[in-house]
Amino acid sequence: MHVVGEETMYRALFAATLGLVLWSEATAVLGQQEKLAFLPVVGGFSSFDTGLLRGKMKLDGKYQGIASIVHAPTGMELAKAPGLLSYYRVFAADTRYGKAARDWPQSVRILENGGLEVHFAPGEDHPLDLTGVFRWVAPDTLDLETVVRPQVAMPQMEVFLSSYVVAGFDALVYVKPNRFAKGRPSEFLRADWCELFDGNYLVFPRDRESLLMVYDRRWEIPPSPVTWAFTRYLAEPIALRRHSESGITVAWMSPPRDCFAMLTPYNKEPPDNVAGHSSIYLSLFGQNVGANETVRAHCRVVIGKDLDNEQILDRYAKYLAERTGK
Repeated sequence: MHVVGEETMYRALFAATLGLVLWSEATAVLGQQEKLAFLPVVGGFSSFDTGLLRGKMKLDGKYQGIASIVHAPTGMELAKAPGLLSYYRVFAADTRYGKAARDWPQSVRILENGGLEVHFAPGEDHPLDLTGVFRWVAPDTLDLETVVRPQVAMPQMEVFLSSYVVAGFDALVYVKPNRFAKGRPSEFLRADWCELFDGNYLVFPRDRESLLMVYDRRWEIPPSPVTWAFTRYLAEPIALRRHSESGITVAWMSPPRDCFAMLTPYNKEPPDNVAGHSSIYLSLFGQNVGANETVRAHCRVVIGKDLDNEQILDRYAKYLAERTGK
């Protein structure tokens, strides 16, 4: 009887220990999910704190974007107005819809998975339904899915997405070698100033057809027309801004089918009125969209300290595998 009782006691102890372990793991997962979440909107802002990055998204109807994002280990603020991942221009061939999507009336809701959905309903100057779903997938990784459903046909539709960081972050873009560089691999190329394109912004298109969209006069429509200087073709839609002093890198990436160009001001010290924007832009979609047709595009932002180029390429490969399921 003594042996049986002892065995029963050990079984009960094992079951209790196992239960405690499972409970601890579940609690840890739940805690991580809570960290990877946007909080309800208060005073026109939704806050977040992933443990690595904390900040807030501005959602008061004007200049929507990640208005503040602080790298917790260093305490460094990374964003400047209007912030990261702000919807800016919306185009079709030779057409611009409204002035800036970031100022369109919007509705917001927090999703069950902690994501944040921003919805722009059709308006008089923008006959399209646009929804952005922002979601933290890791403490250093923010995803954005953009869903568009136009009420009218939109040939060569483009959603131009902007991100602005504080001064001191230099731009690099992942490009193909030029036609004369035989055997040379793709590389992260610094977007440095030169006299040839002084005063112009730099465009890195996916291919020749994408370049022609940039130059179809959509960027000549006032107010605030922009002149783009063609440099090199993208190897993959990856661009980054790197802060040499802190070692912090902000990397933007997108599947090739979703992003037809990446664009940036050049690096210049001291900065002029172009370099001073310290921005990265993504041209999403770039396809013909019929009336009442729904299309989607995806992009990701990864932020880390001492994140080198090879690590970024590895993160990009894993990202594409997630998107394709391969």
